[in-house]
Amino acid sequence: MAPRNTLSARWLTVILVTALLCSAAVVYGLIQITGGSTASSAPGSAAASASESAGGSDAARASDDLSSTSVSPASGSSASSAPGSGAPSARGTATPAPVLPGSLVQLPAAWTGAAQVTVRVLGRCAATGGTSSYSLTADLALQRPVDGTGPNGNGIEDGIRDGIGNGIGDANPLSMTLGISPAGIPGLTVYSASLAADGSVHRTWWLATGTGPEGNTLISGVLIADEPIDGALPPNLLSDGETDLQPCEAGRTVGVPRTLAAGSRITGWVSATRAELDLTGTTTDGERAVTARVVATRSP
Repeated sequence: MAPRNTLSARWLTVILVTALLCSAAVVYGLIQITGGSTASSAPGSAAASASESAGGSDAARASDDLSSTSVSPASGSSASSAPGSGAPSARGTATPAPVLPGSLVQLPAAWTGAAQVTVRVLGRCAATGGTSSYSLTADLALQRPVDGTGPNGNGIEDGIRDGIGNGIGDANPLSMTLGISPAGIPGLTVYSASLAADGSVHRTWWLATGTGPEGNTLISGVLIADEPIDGALPPNLLSDGETDLQPCEAGRTVGVPRTLAAGSRITGWVSATRAELDLTGTTTDGERAVTARVVATRSP
């Protein structure tokens, strides 16, 4: 009986040790599974929570920053004056200078030279007046169209208005000033448009431009208005030489400015370096006919 009891005790020890090892393995496995899943999921949850929290706080801060930095258009911020935003710029909008077709001359521009002028006496003094020729200085200036501020922007076409009833000003693509010895006798002055005392524009010449050969700008014009403006002489005037007044007008010693008549014309061209124009016309009193050939070079 003693040997059988000894074997039983030995096997009982083996079984107990094995059971303990299995229990330890199970417990270890449970710890690894439970702890590992907790450890692996906890960081993700924490990261997601942190991301959501950070994202929410950043969005809130961005919203707060946008609200705090938003300004009205009157503040002159760069955002309010961005192109296409529709908000007015604090600095205003600059109108680009006109550029002549063909020559690509940017206005304003000026040319200085000489004019060969011929004045022929017509009417009651034609038989004795004859024809006189002169070589005179000439100055040509081309500018942007004249802008007016008065209620009638154009004294010739009063019906042209903008949306609020103001005159639109000079409808020409440019304005022209031509002075041929303007302060002397003889002399000739041409103004395509002028401003009246009330700020309205009086256009007297109809001008057109076109592209010419060899980089030139073609210019043509016709005088469309020769009536006095507010009781004053129009700006397009011819001043005679004294020789044109004798002997028919022997009682007068100086020339009287005569208004160029509607229908007088200017044709020619300008370039970046040179200008050539021809003027032909008569005066409103029917007493004079005038021609002028202008050749000028570009002023710096």
